[in-house]
Amino acid sequence: MKTKTATSCRPVGDAARAAPLARRGGGLIAAIHTLKSRLSMADDDYRALLLQLTGQRSSKDCTPTQRQQVRDHLQKLAERMGVAQPGRSAAFAQKRAAASPRERKVWAIWLDMARRGIVRHKDSRALDGFVQRQTGTSALRFCSAAQLDAVIEALKLWQKRGHEVR
Repeated sequence: MKTKTATSCRPVGDAARAAPLARRGGGLIAAIHTLKSRLSMADDDYRALLLQLTGQRSSKDCTPTQRQQVRDHLQKLAERMGVAQPGRSAAFAQKRAAASPRERKVWAIWLDMARRGIVRHKDSRALDGFVQRQTGTSALRFCSAAQLDAVIEALKLWQKRGHEVR
């Protein structure tokens, strides 16, 4: 009787689910097809659009850059037609434009600390909680220049200590 060995080349667990997604385009193809259906595009129109934008007739044949270009184009069309809300990148760009240089500095330090594992949660609620503990102000956007300077210095000291979250 033959026994099977456990020397499979296939990835296990999360890697098994992520591998096909990476080959397919990291979710961009799914986003493209979702936008296509929201726009009620006929297949012929979709293929013509792909051909015009990328020179390909299938999104599978496109490079990741081309897929992103198609997705961005369809997103803009969907926003104009009122079938999709502005993307996260547009909302982020608006928030960033409204933020002062000091607020952007706070965010830069906070996100760097999150990348290093010093901060457990990198979202705005966690940062606002830190700001409230430091200044008594409920959110970063309500801080004065002096309060922002104090937050920046507190973050720098915490970053210098570099204690990792457990």
